[in-house]
Amino acid sequence: MSGNSNVNNEVFVAFQVIPRLKQGNNFEVVDKAIAVVKSANVPYQVGAMETTMKGELNHLLEIVKDAQQACFDAGALEVITNIKIHSKTDSATDTFCTYDRGVTPANHMFVGK
Repeated sequence: MSGNSNVNNEVFVAFQVIPRLKQGNNFEVVDKAIAVVKSANVPYQVGAMETTMKGELNHLLEIVKDAQQACFDAGALEVITNIKIHSKTDSATDTFCTYDRGVTPANHMFVGK
């Protein structure tokens, strides 16, 4: 990436798994993916449509892969995984993402490690 040295190592990754089963409850399978995140020892937030984590990109992507595998292990025939990544430079101090400024109404639900 040119022009933006000092890219911050810490990012936010939001992801959603959509498992397809031959029979059974998709929500129970999604719960298995969420359990992977909960045991990963990273800050995270579970929302109605996706789970968001904070940390080093490659580590978070490994967690996403493990969560997807948990869906297969729970009986999914296929899984669609949607991923969003928010990264910034160290110079970005006033962005739409206010997590670095402490607890706000927008991020109060993040849980610690």
